[in-house]
Amino acid sequence: MMKVAHTICPSCSIGCGVNLIIKDNEAVGTYPYKSHPINEGKTCKKGRDCFKIVTENRLKEPLIRRNGLNQSSWEDALDTIASQMKSYPSQEIGIVVSGDYTNQEYETMKRFAEAIGVGNIGCHTGSVPSEALETATLYDMENSDFILIIGDVLKEYPLLGRRIILAKENGAEICTVDTPDKTLTGINSHRYLQVESASTIIDEINHNILKKLNPNSTVIINNLKSEKDFEKILNFFGQSGAKMFPVFQDCNSRGAMNILPVLSEDDLRDLMEKVKILYVIGDDLASYMEESLKKLDFIISQGCLVNETTLISDVVLPGSCWAEKTGSFTSTTGKMQNISKITEPPGDALDDQIIITKIAEKMGWEPEKLGLDPEKTGPDSKR
Repeated sequence: MMKVAHTICPSCSIGCGVNLIIKDNEAVGTYPYKSHPINEGKTCKKGRDCFKIVTENRLKEPLIRRNGLNQSSWEDALDTIASQMKSYPSQEIGIVVSGDYTNQEYETMKRFAEAIGVGNIGCHTGSVPSEALETATLYDMENSDFILIIGDVLKEYPLLGRRIILAKENGAEICTVDTPDKTLTGINSHRYLQVESASTIIDEINHNILKKLNPNSTVIINNLKSEKDFEKILNFFGQSGAKMFPVFQDCNSRGAMNILPVLSEDDLRDLMEKVKILYVIGDDLASYMEESLKKLDFIISQGCLVNETTLISDVVLPGSCWAEKTGSFTSTTGKMQNISKITEPPGDALDDQIIITKIAEKMGWEPEKLGLDPEKTGPDSKR
């Protein structure tokens, strides 16, 4: 049996529509979502391949570290986590979340942290809280007279790049600023300015370029790592009245930033200096700050994929991917889009909200306090 289901691509923050092809309850491919207003039936390689997230490298059962990581029951894994969390003061517990979860899951995570008194929580998703931004729309960008791009947008976000090319065809002048000698976006621009680093853009940019910025212009800022650089660039170019269009890497970075504190890499290091237990949800901290993780007493990792962090964790909880849950994502432009559950999680994996609620229950909190139906946490919760 085969079905095709509408959903939102989980590969970046642009918010393109994609159709997921399911055959015999397994994701086998994608098909263009021709009526979606953002990508209009076009897909990039990451969008075409997003079905692989459902099928490849999946976590399927809980794991506990006892002479290595070994398969465990949910009961044993949850009891172990609750016991560890209860044995430390709340200020020594940290929660770090990626930008790949739904808005509803972030609300549950926030309520969970509040319930157990954890203040060390945040998302490592971007550079600046999104409520501080009034973001340009795709229509604004496509109808701009002048577009200034910071970073290689065409390579990383081809469907956003398509809109830039359309703007160029409509007569917009395109200027790109980046650090490499040559980029794909630079090649497709009227002018390319190479700078030493993101932090030197303001000092190095040509004043003739600045004169072209006005309310009919758009500045696209591609996922700057430093919050300080982001705010500096945002404030500097915003003085011209140009519309700002920040691009974030994860599919719901903006939604996460609306609900949880934003953590830079420096913030993450500071957090890990303060805590003894770290609950990592979806992020792969070990891939870029493994040394900081070595200082911790206990690591809990929750997610749908095997990564470097799961391999060094003390307890691993298998969660669900985007195609296995219902909720909403907020795109980089602030547009909220709903997704619906298409298929079941594999093996013993569970919905992420249910996992968090089960931990809260083990710690003595009622599901209602997290805004969830307590019946969904019972033995038949997966179905």
